[in-house]
Amino acid sequence: MKTLHILAGLLLSLLSVNAVYSQSNNQQKTESIALQGTSVFPEGIITLPNSDLLVGGFGDGSIQRIDKNNAVSFFSKSGENGVVIAVGMALDTKNNRLWVANFNFKTESGKPGSNFKVFDYTTGKLLKTIPEKFIEGAFFNEVTLGPKGDVYVSNTFGPNLYTTRFESNNAEVFVTSDFLKNPSPDQPFGLNGLTITPDNKYLIASVMDRFDAGDGTLVRIDLATKEVSKIALQGDAGVKAFAGSDGMFFHDGQLFMVNVFSAAGAIMTASFNNDYSVAKLTIRDAFQSIYDRPTASAIRNGKLYTVNSQLNHIIDDRDGKLNTPPVAPFKVVSAPLADVLK
Repeated sequence: MKTLHILAGLLLSLLSVNAVYSQSNNQQKTESIALQGTSVFPEGIITLPNSDLLVGGFGDGSIQRIDKNNAVSFFSKSGENGVVIAVGMALDTKNNRLWVANFNFKTESGKPGSNFKVFDYTTGKLLKTIPEKFIEGAFFNEVTLGPKGDVYVSNTFGPNLYTTRFESNNAEVFVTSDFLKNPSPDQPFGLNGLTITPDNKYLIASVMDRFDAGDGTLVRIDLATKEVSKIALQGDAGVKAFAGSDGMFFHDGQLFMVNVFSAAGAIMTASFNNDYSVAKLTIRDAFQSIYDRPTASAIRNGKLYTVNSQLNHIIDDRDGKLNTPPVAPFKVVSAPLADVLK
C-alpha cells in the first residue's frame, strides 16, 4: 500500500511538472505589441491584404497600424477624420476600402449616435462619411460586407441591423427582430458580433450578456428572405461559458469569437451544420492568461492577434475595475493559431 502511495505521489508530481512546463512553453510562444497613447482602449482589429494590422481605439478614436515587423504607427490619429469612437471594421478588398463603425456617446444634440467612415486602406485617405450626420440612437458596432457590396452593421442599442452601400448617403434598418433583443432590462447593450457565412447566404449575429456566462445567443439572418432565427447551441462547456460574442469571423469553416465574459474563456470557436441552424461551441483556453478584457481577434501569418481592450475600466462589467486606471500600455497579444486550436 505504501508503494502505491509513493507511485501515486510521483505520478502527480510528474503531471504537475508537465502542466507547468506546458504553461511555460505556451507563454514563450506568445507576444505582445504595445500601442501608442494612454487612452486607446482598443476595440477592433483587422488584417490588411499586405499583412499589416489595423487597430481601432474605443477611447480615443485613433486607428493604429502594426506592420510586419510589429512597428506601430498611426493610420488615422486621434481627432482626425471625424472618428470619435472606432468600433468594428470591415474590408472591401475589391475596392481597397476600409469601413469603420464610428460611434459617439454624445452628438451635437446631446444624444448618442453613429455613422460609417470609409477609407482607402492603401493611402489612408478618408473617402466618405455615411451619413454625414450621426444617426441618433444607434450604436454601430460590428461591420461585415455582403458579396454585392452591401454593408451590414449591428446596432448595440437596438434589436436591429443597419445596412448601406458606398454609393449611398444614408444607412437604413435592414432587419428588426425580438431574437436580436437583449432580454435583460438592466443592460443597455445587446447586439454585438456580426459576420457573414462563407456561402454568403446568412448573417450570423450575437446578442451578449456581459454579466452572466451562459446567457449569450447566436442568431441567423437569411440575406434573401430576412428571416431571423435563433441558432441552437451545443457543447456543454462552451454553452455554459458563452456570454455572447464580440468580434467574430470565419476561418477555414470555423467561426472565431471573443467571448464578452472573457473570464469563462476568452477565445471560442463554433462549428456549424450545413444551414447554420446548429452550432457546436468550443472554448479555446490554452492562452487564457494573456487576455485582459479582449474584444476582437484577427489572423496574420499563422497567429491569432487579439486586442486587450480593458474596457471594463470604463464600462461596467461588474468585476470591480470600473473607474480604476487601466494597465499601461494598451496591448495587442498574439499566440500561434495551431496551438490555440489544439
